[in-house]
Order: sequence, then C-alpha cells, then structure tokens
Amino acid sequence: MKALFVVGTALTAVGCSPGQADQPAAPQEKHFDVSGWGKLKPGMSKQDALATGELAATGAGKTDNCEDYRYRDAPAADPKQVADDDALEQKIVEAQKEADAAKAAIGPEPGPNAGAAEYAASAERLAASAEASNKVVQLTVESTKRIADRAEAREANGGVLFAGDQIKMILPPPGATAAKDLGKGATVDQVKAAFPNATGTDHKMFEVPVPDRKGFVLSFHFADGKLVSFLLFNTEAACG
Repeated sequence: MKALFVVGTALTAVGCSPGQADQPAAPQEKHFDVSGWGKLKPGMSKQDALATGELAATGAGKTDNCEDYRYRDAPAADPKQVADDDALEQKIVEAQKEADAAKAAIGPEPGPNAGAAEYAASAERLAASAEASNKVVQLTVESTKRIADRAEAREANGGVLFAGDQIKMILPPPGATAAKDLGKGATVDQVKAAFPNATGTDHKMFEVPVPDRKGFVLSFHFADGKLVSFLLFNTEAACG
C-alpha cells in the first residue's frame, strides 16, 4: 500500500474575493524528511512521540532499553511473540547474574601444596562457571535472532525504535517517499540532487544532518546504485 497521503486544507481567508473560499485547496504531499513523519519529530521524548497517536498503543518487542513501536495502522505485532521476547530477555538477565556469581566463586587457583580435594573443588567451580557462561551465550544467540526478526519487521512496516526515552530511529511506512518524490529505486544522483548537503564516503550510504537536532541524520542506503531504504537515525542514542 502506497503510503503517500494527500492532505486537503480549506482556505478561509478574511476579505477574500467572492467565491474564493469555495475553491479547493491545492493538495500537499506528505514526505519523509529531516522534519520527521507526520507528527513524529526527531528529538521527541518517548512520551511525546506516543502521545501523537501515530504509533500503536503497545510496543512490538524490547531488548535492553530499546523498544520497537509500529505505526498505528501497520500490522500489529503478535502478542505471544512479544511476551516470549520479554521472557527471553528476563532469562538472559537472570542467567548473567548466575554466570557472574559462578565466576566470582571460582576464587584463586590452588597453591602448589594443595591436596587433591582442593584441586577437584576448584575444577568443579571452573566447570560450573563455564556452564553458566555457556547458558548466557545460548540465550543471547536466540535473542540475537529475535532482534534480527524485529529489525526485518521494522524495515517492512516502518515505525520507531526508542532507546530509553530517546528516539533512536524513525523509519517510514511502506511506499513513503522523501523530498522530490524519491522512493526506493532512486539513483544516487537523484538523491544528491534533492539533498545537496548530503555527504557520504561511498555510493552505499549518504547522510543529511537534521537542523537543530544534534546527532540526528536522515540516512539513505543504496545497493547496486539504487536506493533501498532511508530513515532518521540518532547517532547518540544507544541500546544497552
């Protein structure tokens, strides 16, 4: 579904000529650019962003302090999947505590005059620490897969990724365009012409700084010379 919205505004001007108020206003095209998308603006707090009504009422998944939210009209996230993701993250927290405790319990290596019992106890503590650490690794691998799945859904549906109370990313919904009607498939030259202040070290990514929003950039990503995605990105917000 092409997410290009046409907004009609009524012209009501005092003192206009007869019949002028009855004339339809010129349509205004909605683009995704450095000013944001709809009511969502870079630099907003999480509370203010959710209050716009642009996003779904509940999140679509959380890892550490980062949480995904889809647009209000986007396909809703599976509640069971979100609950499973939350449970997995809690398991990782608990497993890490156990791993830290097991590592701390290893203690110093047995001295040269230690007996067999001391060596056996030390080996047992080392094995317990290794097992606890391995459990964290296994859970983290599963979490990484879920994070990748959420990133794929975010790319497909658009939405916002928050890092704590800060916006980390704003991604446009499917079909949205940037200025000059630039959409997926646009060339590097077309993007550079529309955004003369875009900078990039190669032909794979170009960034446009967001005025008065330190750390925010409008980022364009290319593959084989064609635009594949664009988003607003906060370089100073981090998950973890």
